[in-house]
Amino acid sequence: MRIIDISQEIRQDMTVYPGDPSFHSHPCSSFKQGDICEVSELTIGSHCGTHIDAPLHMIPGGATLETMPLDLFVGPCRVLTLPTHVITEKMLMEHDVQEGERILLRTDPGGVYTPMNGEFNPAVLSVRAAQYLADKHVRLIGIDAPTVENMEICDGEIHRTLLSAGIALLEGLCLTRATKEEYFLSALPLSLVGENGAPCRAVLIEE
Repeated sequence: MRIIDISQEIRQDMTVYPGDPSFHSHPCSSFKQGDICEVSELTIGSHCGTHIDAPLHMIPGGATLETMPLDLFVGPCRVLTLPTHVITEKMLMEHDVQEGERILLRTDPGGVYTPMNGEFNPAVLSVRAAQYLADKHVRLIGIDAPTVENMEICDGEIHRTLLSAGIALLEGLCLTRATKEEYFLSALPLSLVGENGAPCRAVLIEE
């Protein structure tokens, strides 16, 4: 069995989505201070690094993180390599997306964009592509960009189309090592009650 980590490292010098809170770790007790253990206080945004979006993120009164079915985040998935900045309906149709699938979109196979260096991958879903996925009733959509939305427009239309269809969104992936198409995905978010999203440790498993 091989496990491929497709998550960003969370550290204090990481780049976060513009306007989001930065990650900070503050020691509460430490060996250096003469304490018997190490304990830290963490400050982190709900959409930091590799993370899950809950419907509440973009839909007023939408479902919160802890109410989302766990089987959205765990199970077989397909990694579609689409080296483009705009993912179109036609591209997805060519890959014959099926109902109930978990689909990860690998738009930067060469790892050109590195969020740790402040270079966000600009890849986005088109409106028609989002509607196609919603009509297909897929379980989960993941992308190796900080958001499925156009960062310059960012009007929430793509998010609302997908989230209102019950599709979980997994953003901020690192998919350079995911060179095959079929894997087993585990991307469970933290069980934060009443929240709009949370970081997760996403991995792909191949037998």
